[in-house]
Formats: sequence, structure tokens, C-alpha cells
Amino acid sequence: MKKRTSRAISMRTKMTVIIALFTAVMLTVIWLLFVVFLDDFYKQTKFREIQNSANTVLSHINDETQDLTDTVAEICQDTNASILIIRPYGQAMEKISFAKPREILTNDYAVSAIVEQAKADGGETTLVFDGSSDINVRAGEDNDTMLYARVIEGNNGSSVILINMQITPVDATTTTIMRLLILVSIIFITVAVIVGLIIARTLSVPLKKLTVSAEHIGTPEYEKLKGRPGCRETAELNETLSAASAELQKVDDLRRELIANVSHDLRTPLTMISGYGEMMRDIPGENNPENIQIIIDEAEHLSLLVNDLLSLSKLESGMDKLNISDFNVTTELSALIGRYSTMRAVEGYTLDFEYDQEYVIKGDSLKLMQVFYNLINNAINYTGESKHVLIRQTKTCPDGKNYLRFDIIDDGEGILPENLPYIWDRYYKENRAHKRAGVGTGLGLSIVKKIIEQHGGKYGVISEPGKGSDFYIMLLLP
Repeated sequence: MKKRTSRAISMRTKMTVIIALFTAVMLTVIWLLFVVFLDDFYKQTKFREIQNSANTVLSHINDETQDLTDTVAEICQDTNASILIIRPYGQAMEKISFAKPREILTNDYAVSAIVEQAKADGGETTLVFDGSSDINVRAGEDNDTMLYARVIEGNNGSSVILINMQITPVDATTTTIMRLLILVSIIFITVAVIVGLIIARTLSVPLKKLTVSAEHIGTPEYEKLKGRPGCRETAELNETLSAASAELQKVDDLRRELIANVSHDLRTPLTMISGYGEMMRDIPGENNPENIQIIIDEAEHLSLLVNDLLSLSKLESGMDKLNISDFNVTTELSALIGRYSTMRAVEGYTLDFEYDQEYVIKGDSLKLMQVFYNLINNAINYTGESKHVLIRQTKTCPDGKNYLRFDIIDDGEGILPENLPYIWDRYYKENRAHKRAGVGTGLGLSIVKKIIEQHGGKYGVISEPGKGSDFYIMLLLP
């Protein structure tokens, strides 16, 4: 078989590229999170921390001074924050500072400006001081800090909570992370490429072996080159190819055998027709009815062979569709047996038909009558000295369904047990040696098999050497 070449990318390259791209995407996401969005994420975290602290202070703002002091002092210790609380105290306002207040919280102008900003923003505001805001400049705050202010309106007046936390600059951290990420990226991409190559090799090597062996599928060379499975999927593919190879070899053997057998069956009548024709032409007195009848018989046999080959070919290809209808199979079969009995009576053959009642079934009457014709003809060809064939019709329920069973029984030599599984194959003969039948083409049982399968029925044979054969078919009853 000619080896095919393809310009498509190999599985190894594709797998390596896919894993490398996946790793690159993951590293890109990590870079974005740790470099681009790190500062924003850090500030959001600090903002939530300040808000949680403010909520805790708010829940204790009306407590006694010592209780409030203990609660807020604990918050300052945990968060390293400076907190300023301004609440009504009689006719004046009380300022309570916790931890070491940063300069911005001691600047009255800055505090007033922040409180006004909070009122304007709906009761709370968050300011980040990076040295550029007006409040920051006037307050003298030169460090990066975050300040949260909340104004609470009460019956006695407004209370204000101001929480100031220092923000650690992330520039140095970002630089460190970038250097680390560069190193990690190099390592990860290298590992990804290596892993991709290993995985691709694990998958591609068994497939390559299967591809090489598949080029010889259907030949004896296939078993020598058959690839070894690398995983479950390739093992299943290997089993499928093995089964396909066995079937192809079987089909190829049958094809060669069919060609040989058909050639033999075609050559024999053609040789006899040609021989007798030449004899009648060249030898005076040989142009007699007996020789002419031989030529007619051989021509009919040749026509029968060709018709059977065409019928089997149509059945196997699915081109011969069934014409399904309701018909009385008992009546049709009885008429066929009557015609056969009349035709064979001069040769001493007798055919008996046993049945208890008539049945109507769904099916193709012409095709089913062809089945009965082939089976009866087969029984007549192989019956014993009694020249008797029995056809029996019975109703049966083998698997819970109603079937109409037909047994065609002869008392011939029977069939060896080891040959029973093969008799439905076309041109199968005892010991696999082909011989031309006196009547028939050797394709009758194959045609029977195909037609019964199309009708969804069953077929089989019961036979013992020296005790005759019982060929049966079973058709579903409505």
C-alpha cells in the first residue's frame, strides 16, 4: 500500500504548542494580578480593613469612655492605625485620639476639610494622600496614607470617626515580584515544553505504529506490524483495526473463492454448450433432441446462476427493497408445494405439507416464496432414497414473541457438526471443496439468510450425519 504524506502539523508539535500556550496564558494572568493590579488590589484591601474598623468603632461609640478606649485601642494595635473620634459632650465637642495620631489628625484645618468632604459625599469619604492633594500639602502629610471619615448624625449632634492608616509603597515589592516572575516564567515554559513533548510522544508513538500497521490492514503482514497500545483509547483502536483486518482478510478470501467458484460454474455450462454445439455441427446425426435438451438445460442452469448472483448482490447492497403487505402465507406456500409436487412427481419425489390452520403475516410475498423455493429445492437435492420432503408449519413463542415456524425436512445424509456454522455462506461445501451441484447454484442458502434477516426473522438448521436435515425459518406474527 502506498504511503500517504500530509502537510498537517504533527500531534507532537500541536500538543507541545498547546501546553506552552496554556502555560503562557496562565503566566500572563499571574503577571497582570501581581504587577498591574497589585497596587489597586492592595488599596482595596486596606479600604475594606478601614471600613471594618469604622463599623466596629461605630458599634461602641456610645459606650463608656473606658470601654470605647479598650475596644479602639485593640483595633489600633491590630491595624497600626491612628483613630480620632469627635462626639458631642454636653454643649461642646469631645475629641478622643487613639494611638499616636499622625500629623493630619492634629491639623484642625485638615480635619475640618475632611469632615466637610464626608458630609458632601453622603456621610463618608475615603482619601488617599500621596503628596499631591491640597489637604495633604497644608497638613504637612508627606507619607502615603489612607484616611477614612464617617459622619454620624445623632440626637445630640454629629459624631465623626476618622481612621488613618499608612499605605506601604508597593513599587519595591512590584520590582521584586517582577524579577521573581521572570524566573518563574522561564522555568514554567521550559517545563511546559518538556511535559508537552513527553505527553505528545506518549500519544503519538503508538499512533504512528498503528498508522504503519494500518497501511497493511487486511494482509498477513498486519499482525507482524501491529502497534502496541499506549493507553486505553489506542488499545481500543488497535482492537478495532485488528477486527477490521480479520474481516477484510475474510472478505478477501471469500472474494477470491467466489470468483473461483463462479468462474467454475460459468465455465462448465459454457463448455458443455460449446462442446455439444460443435459436435452437432461437425458430426452427422448428432443433431438430435437429446443433445439439444442438454444445451437447453445448461443454458437454464447458466441463467439461474446469473439470476441468483444478481439477487444476492442486490440483497447485500440493500438495493432490493421489500414490498411489505399482508398475505396468507399458508395458502401461498400450499400453492407453491402443489406446483412443485406436480413438476417433481415424474421423478418420484413426494412433498407433504402439515399445518393446523392458516395464518396471515406481513412481508414481501415474492421474496418469502423465493425462500421456500430455495429451501424445498435444497431438500430435494439432498434427500435420501425415499425422495420424500416434509414441510411443517407451527406456531411458536421462543422469546415471548409469536413466530410462525416452517421446517423443511429431508432424510438425506445430513451435515457434519463442524460444518453447520458455515452452510449459510455462499458457495460453502463440505470440506470447503467446491463442486457443481446437479441442480442449483450454491447461492440459495445465502439468499435465504439475507431475505429472512430483512424480515427480522430467524433461521437455522438441525442436522446429524445419517439422519437428514431440518432447515427452519421463523417469521414474526402480527
